[in-house]
Amino acid sequence: MAKVMVVAGGDWQIELVKKVKSMGHFVICSNLYKDSPAFPYADACEVADVLDKEKNLEIARKYMPDAVISDQSDIAVPTVAYLNEQLGLHGIGTKKAEIFTDKSLQREFCRKNGFAIPDFKVCESAEDAVPMLEKYGKIIIKPIDSQSSRGVYTIETIAQLRAKFEDSISYSNRKKVFLAEEYIDGDEFTIDGLVVQGHHYPLCISVKEMYAQNPNISRTQTYSYLSKRHDYDKLRAANKALIEAIGLPMGLTHSEYKFHKGEFYLIEAGARGGGSNLSAKIVPFMSGIDNYQYLIKEALGEPVDEERVKNNVFSRDKFVIMRFFDFGEGLVDAVEGVDFLKNHPLLIDCQMEVKPGDVLINPEYGRLRPGHFIVGGEDEDEVKQAAGEILEKVKVIFRQGE
Repeated sequence: MAKVMVVAGGDWQIELVKKVKSMGHFVICSNLYKDSPAFPYADACEVADVLDKEKNLEIARKYMPDAVISDQSDIAVPTVAYLNEQLGLHGIGTKKAEIFTDKSLQREFCRKNGFAIPDFKVCESAEDAVPMLEKYGKIIIKPIDSQSSRGVYTIETIAQLRAKFEDSISYSNRKKVFLAEEYIDGDEFTIDGLVVQGHHYPLCISVKEMYAQNPNISRTQTYSYLSKRHDYDKLRAANKALIEAIGLPMGLTHSEYKFHKGEFYLIEAGARGGGSNLSAKIVPFMSGIDNYQYLIKEALGEPVDEERVKNNVFSRDKFVIMRFFDFGEGLVDAVEGVDFLKNHPLLIDCQMEVKPGDVLINPEYGRLRPGHFIVGGEDEDEVKQAAGEILEKVKVIFRQGE
């Protein structure tokens, strides 16, 4: 039995903790809150801010784990890399962690190495970003190292810029700056993969549909191996080239792109799996690859079967829809259809955080979305029908006149 430390203990780390346990290992989990959702599944629980490297190192030295890992959390990546370096364990290294979590460093790398990205500028004030706005007429501002689309805004006027830039800066952790970048249109995609012994293998791709009231947050992600409109092989090749050029030695990847002017432009690439249980549920369903097992084994320094991933035969028929709810705004009186959702035969996963008495507002960033479901199968029409049925049955009734 090995000891594995999982840094971060929110909803999206539960499946990782459970996987480590199922492989027969002892799990230490650290997170900021005593009642963290993943804590009941771990053997030892310690309270520490994910961003506090020294506190987490103190915990690690207390237990002396054989591996330190995390998933679905950008802010955990630098801490995990730091602990692995300090303890002499297998990790991605702090330098690689910085490139994958600091958007400004990642864009500088892409610019120097010829990867397609929007034009950008690192800014300290609203005035720093004004030339970008004047040049393009429409820009995106965002923190350099946050997650869940916190502090991300589409800006079209100087008034909007001055109203929103401080919020973007507030979510930057390393230094109080923000990124201003050219707004580019086009379909948006996610691509998740696995790095085994330095070689990147793409495992699944989705095309996004965004919330109408907030175009920076995805409402629907539709997964298929092939696309009728886009060359997914080109996207796979572009992402593989990027990940291997940066030199990620191991672990999971989650990247986002926009298709613009005939090219896939990188929006961001992370050294972790996609959130909302994308890496835990969708990736293994779509690919047939147990990506968590590879992550855990490589972190422990155990041999892994790279040929299994290299020669994997993907099903051309598998189809998945991840749909985030869009109930509207108001005081919740009742929630209908939850049992129908949880018992649907094509359901892969779901989360419903809404209850009577809650006040719903349109989400400003990803973590504020009111829940989601994932349905999948081997018949595209059947999966689409299932999603439609759930959206018809699952409803929020708002209290009137208050």
